[in-house]
Amino acid sequence: MRKTFLVSLLLSALFVSAQENVLFTEDFDYPDGSVLTVNPDWFLQWGGETHMAIVSPALTFEGYIGSDVGQALLIEGDYSNDQPHHVFEQVKSGDVYVALLLEPTFVTKTGWFLTLRDEKITQSTFNYCGRVYVGVDEEYNTLIGLRFFKKAEAVFADVHLDAEKTYLVVMRYHIVEGNSNDEISLYLFDKMPTEMPSEPLIGPLTDPQAPDINPAHIAFHSFDDDGWLTIDGLRIATTFEDALGPLGTGLDEQTSERAEVRRKMVNGTIIIEKNDEKYSVLGTRLK
Repeated sequence: MRKTFLVSLLLSALFVSAQENVLFTEDFDYPDGSVLTVNPDWFLQWGGETHMAIVSPALTFEGYIGSDVGQALLIEGDYSNDQPHHVFEQVKSGDVYVALLLEPTFVTKTGWFLTLRDEKITQSTFNYCGRVYVGVDEEYNTLIGLRFFKKAEAVFADVHLDAEKTYLVVMRYHIVEGNSNDEISLYLFDKMPTEMPSEPLIGPLTDPQAPDINPAHIAFHSFDDDGWLTIDGLRIATTFEDALGPLGTGLDEQTSERAEVRRKMVNGTIIIEKNDEKYSVLGTRLK
């Protein structure tokens, strides 16, 4: 009896510890066709509503804790001030990991779609540090990149993204003691990892001309009139393991049924096909 009690107590302590490491989660579980700021906890610095719409179905990624939950977010259009923010508990030391699912359906220009920000939300302070980019090369291949701030140039990985594939993207912000020496790194996965890789895909990057921040906000950004990025399963935590949830087993076989999801453009409208059903970009089921 005493052993059972001690084991239960230990498991409870581990669960509480893991929960404390998770700073924020977002599955975009809002009505189809609504905008992200339907949840007032998402806000624009200058007020008003975002253009970023909630779409269905959710993105799937085998083994990821944020897979196929709720709905998804569509980032499209070129609106420079369309930068919905959400606050989370400020981190003053160690690491912040941002994990999310990305389907880069259409990318026609280069720009950032996600960043961290500190607690300074003012008319003159814009400390957007840890900017995740997508872009295209001369042959119109879709790329993913990372930029610390706005001084140094963005760095792009030598990887071509598939428009019909869902990726797990992880950005790490590492707080380093001292001034203007924090580091950012980017990891990209096409299947669930079994552990944190010893080397990131990009980074670590730093920028001696940029401010260091204590991350306290996450923000999205729309920049491409003809672009369509689908985002889902956003998780922010202080460890890699807690951002991703249970890590993979390394087995090649898929043990659970997986929905086949494809997105394509038909007469100017995004059509989403999931198994035998079709939806418009706003999640309306098509006959």
